[in-house]
Amino acid sequence: MEEEYDGLAQVGLGAIIVFIGTLLAVTSSAYVMINQLERIAQSTEKTVHVATNEAHTQIIFVGAWIDDDYDDYLLMIEYQSLGKNVITDEVAWVLWCEYNDVIYRRMGYFGDPVASAPDGVTLWEVGEDTDLPDELVSGKRYFVIADGGTGTGNGAGTSCGPEWIYDRGVTAYYSIYLPDGGHTTQELTVTTYAVGESVA
Repeated sequence: MEEEYDGLAQVGLGAIIVFIGTLLAVTSSAYVMINQLERIAQSTEKTVHVATNEAHTQIIFVGAWIDDDYDDYLLMIEYQSLGKNVITDEVAWVLWCEYNDVIYRRMGYFGDPVASAPDGVTLWEVGEDTDLPDELVSGKRYFVIADGGTGTGNGAGTSCGPEWIYDRGVTAYYSIYLPDGGHTTQELTVTTYAVGESVA
């Protein structure tokens, strides 16, 4: 029997090798793409989770009253969060008002002592002793002393305190800034000036 050279058989063998190589390349590419899509999906899910928690982290003002016959407010707030608690010393506040085109303000952190506050503590949990908590816990309510100011400089005297805004018919604003960037502001307007009266 005589052997014959078959050119078509060699072409077929080459095509099979190319086809198997193409399948391997497609399979590898598909694995890489699926793996990358899974990583992107997990990263997106984590980002959405963090954003949702931060979006739902907030301070709610429950009420406000005139605390003393000079320059202090007593505020009740509630901390709400789907994420973590926040460290008290990292929560900032600003009390400010404007009168005759001059802006008066005082600022600090919840951990800063104020001489006119009970035991110098500006924040304590409702129903508890006047001890400064280490952190704000979600769902708990706190009393806050906001000092209208007895210092010097841009907040000199009792500027923005209850009597001061009542006498001038202006509105004060009390803002709380959380360490992760969230903040809330409450308007303070005194319609009846007396210790213990509500501040609208």
